[in-house]
Amino acid sequence: MSSNLILVLVISVMWQAGAVTRADLFDSLDAYPPRWQLDTSDCDARITKHDNLTSGGADGGGCESITYQAGLGSEAILVYPIQPVRAINDLVANVSVLSARSGARVGVRVRFPYIRDAQSRRPISAVLYGAAYDRPGRFQSIGIGNVERELRIKIARLRSTHGSEANFMDPYIDAIAINAYSGPGAATLRIDDVSVRGMIPVGDHGRVDPIPPGSSSGQRSHGTSRDDAIASQSVLQMRPSSGVTSGQLQTGTPEAFPHDNVVRVLEHQGEPLGWIRSLGFDAVLLSKPPTAELLREAIQSQLLVYSPPPVAPDASIVTLLDPVMAWYLGGGVALDRDRVSQTDKTVRRLRLMPDRWQRPIVIAPVESWSGYANLADAIVSDASPRARGLTAAEQSIALQQRSGRIRSGTEFAIAIESSSPAALTSMNRSIETQIGAPPGGNFRWHAMLTQVIQSLEQAPRALVFRSHESLASGTQVAHQRSMALSYINRFVAMITPWIASARPAPPYRINGAAYRCGRLDANGDEILLLTSDQTIRDQVLAGDGRAIEILLPPEMVNRTAWRLTDFSAQRINIDTTTTGARVEIVSPDMAEIIVISGDASLGARLDQSARRYAAKAAADRWQLCGDQVRQVRQDWDHAVVSGATEAIMPIDLLNAAQRTLADAESLFRAGDSESTLRLARRADAWAARTEVQLSQALLPRSSTGETMQYLSSPPMDEGLSTLQAAWQPLMGEDGWSRNLIADGGLDQPEVLAPDRWTFGQRKLARAASDATWVSRGYFDGHGAIKLSAAASTGETLGGGYEGTIAILSSPELQIRPAQAVRIDAMIRTIGFGGPHQGVLVYDTLGGQEMGVLVRGATDWTPVRLYRQSTDESQIKVMFEVIGDGEAIVDEVSVKVWNPDPLPQLPLRAISQ
Repeated sequence: MSSNLILVLVISVMWQAGAVTRADLFDSLDAYPPRWQLDTSDCDARITKHDNLTSGGADGGGCESITYQAGLGSEAILVYPIQPVRAINDLVANVSVLSARSGARVGVRVRFPYIRDAQSRRPISAVLYGAAYDRPGRFQSIGIGNVERELRIKIARLRSTHGSEANFMDPYIDAIAINAYSGPGAATLRIDDVSVRGMIPVGDHGRVDPIPPGSSSGQRSHGTSRDDAIASQSVLQMRPSSGVTSGQLQTGTPEAFPHDNVVRVLEHQGEPLGWIRSLGFDAVLLSKPPTAELLREAIQSQLLVYSPPPVAPDASIVTLLDPVMAWYLGGGVALDRDRVSQTDKTVRRLRLMPDRWQRPIVIAPVESWSGYANLADAIVSDASPRARGLTAAEQSIALQQRSGRIRSGTEFAIAIESSSPAALTSMNRSIETQIGAPPGGNFRWHAMLTQVIQSLEQAPRALVFRSHESLASGTQVAHQRSMALSYINRFVAMITPWIASARPAPPYRINGAAYRCGRLDANGDEILLLTSDQTIRDQVLAGDGRAIEILLPPEMVNRTAWRLTDFSAQRINIDTTTTGARVEIVSPDMAEIIVISGDASLGARLDQSARRYAAKAAADRWQLCGDQVRQVRQDWDHAVVSGATEAIMPIDLLNAAQRTLADAESLFRAGDSESTLRLARRADAWAARTEVQLSQALLPRSSTGETMQYLSSPPMDEGLSTLQAAWQPLMGEDGWSRNLIADGGLDQPEVLAPDRWTFGQRKLARAASDATWVSRGYFDGHGAIKLSAAASTGETLGGGYEGTIAILSSPELQIRPAQAVRIDAMIRTIGFGGPHQGVLVYDTLGGQEMGVLVRGATDWTPVRLYRQSTDESQIKVMFEVIGDGEAIVDEVSVKVWNPDPLPQLPLRAISQ
């Protein structure tokens, strides 16, 4: 045999051996974040330190280190979640462990999908153990395999608890486990090189091979024949099961959101679920029914799922339904008063689904709150768009009015926008392409933070973050959004143990800077939620050297107060006044949390809860602030150099912000999270102020020389100052065409006609509305259109969608794609005193989300919208009447950007 042939055979044998032993999963645990977590214990175990070490592993590289404190007991279960796989003998898991004590045992966690715990509503689980660690002071690889025999024994034991009728079909493994308990006291465990072979995902080929649950102990077997089990599977999934014990199904009214938590939900746009979990989210909201692949990923990442219900039960995913917390109705269609009966039929159908598919029902209506609340287990209410410019008090009143119309016992959640409207993003991309401007800008996350804290005043069970674009898209804005959401989630999580059981209470009055002090009553303790009311649409300013004084009742004098802003419980004084008590906060952040209690020991628990999230929060805010300071300085440089503004750059503020960030960097690298956060929020306040100054400098002025109050420019609406500077020529009067609306002056009574200006009304018995041409009180010309709306009953019309009564529409105009458009109008309003009421001015290119809400305009007020068409070729201007009031509209114009060509330079050929 030739040497070449021998070499080929050797290589072939080695390749086949490697193929047999290659792990389906291998994790060297040498990179952040830590993957192992404490699951359960009977010894009051708690983790005191958890790190990814860069050295000291089994192979000299990195590893994961867990230090924990335990009392008397026998179990402290650490788990490494994996995707759900079949519990078969071919599955082999190995872990390298090092400890100063022996006794740790490796195992796998098995779940039984058809038996649910009555309290947690999750499938029950059990740990099957393998080898034990017996070499203290040295790394040892311990493993587990041949799980089927141990699983049969475990099932036999579980029957004594759950009854002989319990259905133990289709068990699956969802985690590698280590029982780290080795005696009371402190202990450190190093873990390295997790490997798993023989992984067959649950849901492949539409089902899971069941482990025969019968055993030699004589317990009753469900499905003693595999063929019988396969034949009966479809029957079991299409009808309610019989003989189910009380422990198998949720009894009483189901909960759509887990108790003792404010569930943080992200609208899913295709991001990896494990990464979403690392941002601090508890759940995802899907736009379509879940697939087996997504459910496996959700189980591994330990995320809950809220999704639209399937048309019919799908047998291929029945075993994987554990993470599905509730069925969600409301995505993609506005659930108004006309769809209540249709939704009722859908809910009735869902209530008749098989037991394994039964879930609470969550509905997200836009009005008729009481009608939908009678159908649902939970209601999701969308907060008002931040660009509408509502005050903090109006935001809270609007949400309070909605929650008051929901029947007792129905859970309440609040949805908040976490991304720019899709039409706005599309417009700015079109502008960038059209003029060749560089990308950049800052995501305005401060307004989202204050809106979240204001929403907590209603003690919601969940916060749903709406998202129109993937956080994993790779853009700078997506990166900033991710960090902002991570910071906000940690901010909410640190106070969640107290907010989850709190009740809304009336706010306290404040002296000093423009802030709101919302309040929650948490079983006698008071949680004060401070948010800045110094806003310009979706831009927020902090206290920045000013102080606020919270006025308290006299009985608060003998209590203790803590400030949690820097993710630590900092004790602050409660001072006595002639009328009661007060708390003074100097240089408040955009959002602050203060806790007041008669129990002085509460401070230690608050501090412990806050410091759990301090390191990640400090990293997020320091990076966010650094990005903002660098971008604002770059935007100012570009605007001044290009001549887009003659304003003086606030160089002192920018230098102070940069110096503060430099000081924060050394503290951050030293691990001082509290000091890092304190300096970062100080620099953040200065950067936010300079950004507002730049925004005002780049916007056009009214005829009086003041910045227009009601103005929308796509680049500035999304915080793209560099793009706005490049678009600056459009802010002037030159280069625009004539008015494309022939009847824009509204000077003739005949303008209200089907083929000209049209007036549409909602058919509501509780409201009356009208549109008339008036020849008096107009702005210019000979007339104007007067819009009016009023309640025909004693009830107010409300605001937002439910308060929308009528719409005035302009004639449809033809425009070219990739065309810049300017819309102008003059408006006066009377009334509209409720939250989120007024006249919403928008167009069909940008839609309602990009509209401006005009209210309190007792004098003639200019409104201007800049727009960029993408693929559209038609445009209309809309005036939407929201709530009780009157408005007069005049001098509406639509112009397109059509500058004169540049004069040709007097050049001649060189040869001449």
